[in-house]
Amino acid sequence: MSLRRLGVASVFAALVSSALPACTATANVSDVWTSIDEDGSRRRNLFFTDTSRITCVAEVGVGRKDVTVELRIRQIRRAQPGTRDFQEVNAVLLDKDFHPGVTADGPATVALSMLPTSIGTEGKVQEDDEAPFVAGSYVCEVLLDGKQEGKSAFNIDYAPCPATVIQTGTACVGFYPLAQTCPLNGATGQPEPTCKCEQNGWTCP
Repeated sequence: MSLRRLGVASVFAALVSSALPACTATANVSDVWTSIDEDGSRRRNLFFTDTSRITCVAEVGVGRKDVTVELRIRQIRRAQPGTRDFQEVNAVLLDKDFHPGVTADGPATVALSMLPTSIGTEGKVQEDDEAPFVAGSYVCEVLLDGKQEGKSAFNIDYAPCPATVIQTGTACVGFYPLAQTCPLNGATGQPEPTCKCEQNGWTCP
């Protein structure tokens, strides 16, 4: 009888053990990417300092209603102002959690947008659509119930030369490094004369 009981106990334990993954694996990240659109339609992993918006997008499948999905944008390398010199950092710029609920008809899509910022008159960071993004390296991270389950790296580079005529005095530092030169008549116009990016803006002939 004792051997029989041991056998039954062993079988029961095996059944419980095999059932555990099905109980715990009730949420998963199927895809993570970054885009210039809020809906994630135009995927990119390289952006420029003059980009208007960078959106971190994740597709998640959820099998229970109490799952928390968290999106986080982390900066890991940044340019020194006005230079092409970079320093290693570890700064969380944005962090937001979502509660998508059970996804019975396919994965849910969650998104977090990063906008350029500047320092306001009171010394506070504020969104500013006329400011540049900081050149550097970043990571979009996806967490399920506090555990990272996916990520997507992306870079922000200095913008290409303007496509249109450059106006003397317009802002350039941050969008471009100091001493950057670009054609006065636009990137696809006449190559000469050129304008130079200086601290107070573009200087043109």
